[in-house]
Amino acid sequence: MTNPSSYYANGKLLLTSEYFVLHGAKAIALPLKVGQKLTISEGFSFDSLTWQALYDGKIWFSCEVNPSDFSVIDTNDPEKAGTLSKIFQTIKTLNPTFHPKAGTKLETSMDANPEWGFGSSSTLISLLSQWTGADSFILNELVFKGSGFDIACANADGPIFYVRNKPAQPIVLDYPFSDQLFLVYSGKKKKTSSEVSTFLKEKKVSDNLIQEISTLSDEFANCPDQNKFNKLIRQHEKIVGALIGQTPVKEQFFNNFDGAIKSLGAWGGDFYLISTAQPFSGVKKYFDNRGLTTIFRWNELILKRENQ
Repeated sequence: MTNPSSYYANGKLLLTSEYFVLHGAKAIALPLKVGQKLTISEGFSFDSLTWQALYDGKIWFSCEVNPSDFSVIDTNDPEKAGTLSKIFQTIKTLNPTFHPKAGTKLETSMDANPEWGFGSSSTLISLLSQWTGADSFILNELVFKGSGFDIACANADGPIFYVRNKPAQPIVLDYPFSDQLFLVYSGKKKKTSSEVSTFLKEKKVSDNLIQEISTLSDEFANCPDQNKFNKLIRQHEKIVGALIGQTPVKEQFFNNFDGAIKSLGAWGGDFYLISTAQPFSGVKKYFDNRGLTTIFRWNELILKRENQ
């Protein structure tokens, strides 16, 4: 067996411009302090490629594929295995020199629960692109058809402005009130690829709305005051809610909460951003009482550049 090679990719959250980013709006994207690692070991005696995905020391997905045509030989999850096979086949199209050896073992390890929506798919695309030399943005577009913000986060060293099909722009989010920002898991993971497909087919977005939401991203990036920040959240939620025909999450589920609440990413799943004057203990008690028990402080989850 040869010495293993390894690669790492950051998880992600989308602070602004959910849905709009698909139509070219400027978004604030947040790389996370958690992500996914890929370790590749060659020289085993088996004739296939074997894949094991670990979280918390336990295998949550396993697969065996043919190294010639990437057809699935065996798996504990046919849907995920089908996606993995498609990714390998697409890589081969993008990089015809990609010839993985039989007897190769690929093992991924996630720092966070794959159900949380921190980017199990986007980090996978990034990791396999790092290994094979395929273009991660093109690979992501062909397989998942997303905006690419999550791919940009995978290798970023801090928050970024992201516009689809343009280079990411590093930014500094120096919020004096960051200790009063929290992230709460909704208890529901959204399947982003189906959300994206539905939105792109059904929604037309005016240039004026794209400009309005892009301006809000600029304001979010340069906001030293929490009251103003909360106002921006309410504005943003109102605009997105009107676009997709849904009621903002605070009005719908948490109307009596003392603070502002924003959906992060596709509405109805993944994480909420909480901005409040309450201490962590008060926030935790409020959401614990509603069955939402996974809560992070902003500063423990959002990746910052070393010079911040």
